[in-house]
Amino acid sequence: MLGLVPWTEFLSEEPELAAHGERLLSESHGYAFLATVAANGAPRVHPVAPIFAEDGLYVAVASSSPKLGDLRRDPRIALHSAVIAPHDEEFSLRGIVHELTDPAARAEVAASMRAGAELVDHMVLFDIDIDSVGWAVWRDGAPQRRRWRRQAQPN
Repeated sequence: MLGLVPWTEFLSEEPELAAHGERLLSESHGYAFLATVAANGAPRVHPVAPIFAEDGLYVAVASSSPKLGDLRRDPRIALHSAVIAPHDEEFSLRGIVHELTDPAARAEVAASMRAGAELVDHMVLFDIDIDSVGWAVWRDGAPQRRRWRRQAQPN
């Protein structure tokens, strides 16, 4: 992965693309889909309601969910919105997650949530660092696409 960035940095670099992401990943459009890597290396897809807070993008996982083991073993993820009618608009990102174990950090996220899953005690919270983003919408029979990926910084 080239240059991982937190959601807030992506938002400052690409506010229009980030706005598409927040709108399309919001629970008001249904669940988003989180892809993880199972212990046997197979891909696994899970419905989730990503959390948008003042300082980032997060995903909360029930402590009994198979995705918790997946994320702790291999933090690579893909997150994809539902495909929204009438123009089949969609948003996706790839990145890695980091488990938030500090109770104060968790409380900050809970206090500054704008959208997403209810953060309850039995859920484990992960923040997301982004590697790449894609957005597409179909108009007049053809896709319009925007992609973002952090470019390598010169030494």
